[in-house]
Amino acid sequence: MNASTGAVLRTLLRPDLRAARTLPLLGAGVVGVAATGCPALFSAHVQPDAAAVLLRIATVLTAIGLACLLDDPAARTTVVVPVSRGLRSGLRMAVGLLAFGLFWGASASLARLGVAAEARQSFPVGGLAVEGVTLAVGTLALALLGVRRSALGAGSLVAAPALTLLVGAALFLPDSLELFPVPGDPGWSDATLRWTVLLLFALAGCAAQLRERPVR
Repeated sequence: MNASTGAVLRTLLRPDLRAARTLPLLGAGVVGVAATGCPALFSAHVQPDAAAVLLRIATVLTAIGLACLLDDPAARTTVVVPVSRGLRSGLRMAVGLLAFGLFWGASASLARLGVAAEARQSFPVGGLAVEGVTLAVGTLALALLGVRRSALGAGSLVAAPALTLLVGAALFLPDSLELFPVPGDPGWSDATLRWTVLLLFALAGCAAQLRERPVR
């Protein structure tokens, strides 16, 4: 990135984020944190499997909110800066992933705090983090596809239903391909490996869609 592009990005950051749909991400993140924090708040300590379900629900909700950040109805008709749409999308993605990470970290901490003390050490934060990152990046890949293919430039209209359908379908996968095992399941490590592979595909999908010639 040259100096002129860096200056453009700094100039672009504030107005572009002001134009972005940030409320769905903020709202979904807050709801997710509140949901995962309920057991700890009311001292209703739960087992790791129940806490994992709450965290997974919060993750999907926040990922859907993240998709809205890329909505760009003017993408096909308006050019206001001498940089590519891919660069602008990448900027939104970086900020969105940072916010997603903060919300997810808060949700994970509260979910773990809500687990009964004797079972807290068995709460697999690391594996759940891989799930969360994969869902976030995968949702962004779907949103980028929606922005590029939709006449409205609304990536969330593609990403939100697609993510919901994919997660729903994943719940019915056979044990040999399971993606959402309960904590302590013998197949947990294998599921984490599958998520890692999916993450690589999601990253490749994002990178491929962000490659675009700058607007001159």
